[in-house]
Amino acid sequence: MSTFFTNSYNCFNDASWEVNTLTIIQAPVQGPVSASAQQKGRNFKEYKVGFAGGAIMVISFLFGYGVDPGNNLANLMMLAGSLIVLLAASNIVLEFAVKLAEAAGVSELIIGLTIVSIGTSIPEMFTAVISAGNGVGAFVIGDIYGSYITQLTLFLGIVIIWAPRTVSKWFVPNVKRDGGLMLLALCLLSFNIVDGSLTYLESTISVAIFVIYTVLLYLSSKRDPNKKTLQINTTESMEEFEGVHTRKEIAEIIETKVATGQMDMVPLRLKKSPRLIATYIAMVLAGTFFCFIGAHWMVESGVNIARSMIVPEHVIAATIVGFGTGMPEFVVSFVAVKRRRYTIAYGNLLGSNVVDPLLSISLGVFTRPILLGTEAAFQIIATMLPVAILVDLFIIGIFSRKASTRKSGRFFGVVLMAFYAAFFVISLVFRG
Repeated sequence: MSTFFTNSYNCFNDASWEVNTLTIIQAPVQGPVSASAQQKGRNFKEYKVGFAGGAIMVISFLFGYGVDPGNNLANLMMLAGSLIVLLAASNIVLEFAVKLAEAAGVSELIIGLTIVSIGTSIPEMFTAVISAGNGVGAFVIGDIYGSYITQLTLFLGIVIIWAPRTVSKWFVPNVKRDGGLMLLALCLLSFNIVDGSLTYLESTISVAIFVIYTVLLYLSSKRDPNKKTLQINTTESMEEFEGVHTRKEIAEIIETKVATGQMDMVPLRLKKSPRLIATYIAMVLAGTFFCFIGAHWMVESGVNIARSMIVPEHVIAATIVGFGTGMPEFVVSFVAVKRRRYTIAYGNLLGSNVVDPLLSISLGVFTRPILLGTEAAFQIIATMLPVAILVDLFIIGIFSRKASTRKSGRFFGVVLMAFYAAFFVISLVFRG
């Protein structure tokens, strides 16, 4: 996931991360984990959640969805159900894409800097593609801004309140660089949409910046063995938090690597049979299909709600959809902070907001150039960009501190949540 864009040089400074990694490595070797044992270690939560979301979608049709576009009870049910399906299917795509890459023998460093680094941004990517294809450009722009602000205010505030004494430069030592990169990505997007559109050329430049940065991280890690090892271990931690591998599987992977002395090589046991590889491909395709299904109905129901309430589409996308598509980042970060992996928790939330304005939105444009109109663009830039800038500067300020007390840390968390409340109110009051 996005953690790599902020944790590339940070993990070494996280003492708890080092302890946890050594604990896993020093765990006793218990022999290979059988396929049946691996399945028993899973609870298949993404499938259960996805099924529940599908059931809600079906029920929404029973309540009249599709008959009357102004039926907001049915619209809200469809929005909730389709969002749940999108999130669950995104997790399935991530899991089996990683496993497919492992089976193909792709190095873990490359897997971490590509598939894992953008994993939690998959919902925004599909939302961008569907919104652009349906000609509702303001919807996807609102989702990107809303997800950005929600993650850095409400979700980050909750994480900080859970671990208030971690608000210091020791856990985000390059916060000025990271915060500056986030702000640069969003300001570039704002500059690009000021004329009411987002073109192929503008999106190509954004993707080029993203690719160049990723390549620089890769080259930097290849030259420095310490950075390379830290990024690989971060990959394994993220795979655990995202549900790609169970904790037992991660422990076995590390034990195998330590035994062979090849930390970047995928263990041979992960290079599966052709039949299993075909299964992985089928699961990636199936997950992609349900991502499109979830994104399609989510965008359609969200637009229905906006039009029936005479509210701009970008407002619904920023306040409701942005909250939902930002949930994967929050879940991963909350799990990480509960396990005292603070660098990963913060890096995940910060890094995602580099991926979305540069890459996620651009994938939508490559489907169809985004047209949102100058009025919608002005409203988004005038109401949401100032909030994002203030939040970004506040985050840089609090994480530049040498230390925080429990009281001051919680205060910072509350302030971030207050920023979210202000953003929500401003979005609804100054909606044009």
